[in-house]
Amino acid sequence: MRLQKLFITTLLSVSVIGTAIPANVSAASYATTKRTYTLKVAGKKQKKKARGAIYNGKTIKTKAPGFLRGNTTMYSASYVFQKGLGVSYSYSSKTWKITLKKGSKTITMKRGSKYAYVNGKKKKLPTPARRVYSYKQKKNYIYVPGEFCAKNLGYSYSWSSSSYAGTFSTSNSNKASSSVTTLPATNGEHYVQLDKPEGLSENDISTTDDYNNYRLIVNIKGNYSSYYSDASHRSVIGDSSFYSYSVAYSNGYTKIYIKPRKATIKGFEVTQTDSYIKVRYDSPKAMYKQIVVLDAGHGGSDSGAVANGYKEKNMTLKIVQAAKSYFDNDPDIKVYYTRLSDTYPSLTERSDLANAVGADRFYSVHINSAGSSATGTETLYNSKGYKSSTGLTSYNWSATIHPYIRSATGFTNRGLVNRTGLAVLRHTKTSSTLTEIGFISNKSEAKKMNSNLTNYGKAVYNSTKASFSKNPTGR
Repeated sequence: MRLQKLFITTLLSVSVIGTAIPANVSAASYATTKRTYTLKVAGKKQKKKARGAIYNGKTIKTKAPGFLRGNTTMYSASYVFQKGLGVSYSYSSKTWKITLKKGSKTITMKRGSKYAYVNGKKKKLPTPARRVYSYKQKKNYIYVPGEFCAKNLGYSYSWSSSSYAGTFSTSNSNKASSSVTTLPATNGEHYVQLDKPEGLSENDISTTDDYNNYRLIVNIKGNYSSYYSDASHRSVIGDSSFYSYSVAYSNGYTKIYIKPRKATIKGFEVTQTDSYIKVRYDSPKAMYKQIVVLDAGHGGSDSGAVANGYKEKNMTLKIVQAAKSYFDNDPDIKVYYTRLSDTYPSLTERSDLANAVGADRFYSVHINSAGSSATGTETLYNSKGYKSSTGLTSYNWSATIHPYIRSATGFTNRGLVNRTGLAVLRHTKTSSTLTEIGFISNKSEAKKMNSNLTNYGKAVYNSTKASFSKNPTGR
């Protein structure tokens, strides 16, 4: 009886062990990330450092290690896509045809071909699919370009250097790059969608609103010019009138120039996922809640007032540049600048910019000049000028900003002055104002202004913020 019990106990122990690890599989047979394996790729025996795969935070176990070929991580179609991601997979050894299917998306390709078909649409592959022989497993496996297949099947994909693995997940959009908060999209939204190559992080991407040239510049760290020049990596959605798209590489950055129209300023919003960059665009008023055009008086060949060793154009520029440092950190206000360097936009161009973007406010910064004893801060308005779309008059706009500027200067309060003949106050089709900080012709006042230009820039920002708070746009 004791012998029978011992036999049964031993048999149960073996059974338990057997269910934990099947007889034909051992834990050691799975590939180990970062370990070097010998593979035969494209007929050549090579040593490859194993790359892992993670899906929704869980490591995908595979006997066929991922590896880098050129700039592309290759993954086993069977282990990673079929078993790991749940993708339907088939391969014909007779025709070399590979089929991956997930939901409504189907990818077909042939071993060794440079092209694949996604729902019947031909797309260029970063590198062809391959049959790879594993010397460790003594077996062939079919490998496909991981990022391309993941994104075209609807997954998000990114490379994790710390885990040394590609991470797969369901697509999840994140706000990025746009410094100004935008209004919700309409049903008829227009956008450009750009694929993101493997290893490109959100922090490597920034944007420049080059509105003077009617375009957005997407700046990407590194040389991706060939990738983004390939039309298969971009789509223009909802816009049959889209004007131009171009790519260039310089000084360590790939620059993508997106120009929706030949000569129309658009507002932009940039969002990112692990899989793509989305650039949405529309008229500025449809995109932004609050818009102001900030004008640094004079510039270029027009020095403005000159006295006591100072030039008006330099002072106004430094004030506006200082204001910009505050506006850049405020996502609630979109600012367009008539100039940010020593250039000369004509008076017409200054008004035209405000009219083109549908500005809610126009704000011009100047320095006064008269006799050497003249002193004080004044703000000019036009009693016959245009109102904003919400009915804000030039006078009320000026009345809001003036106390902020006068407080910053500490100069004599010269108050509000009605000037109906000034070009920028006459032709700008919104509420407009022109502030005269102080007198450059007064030696002591000029010296004090030159030492406090940054403070005046802050006052320009604060006064604008106060006006929008007091008289919101309603958008």
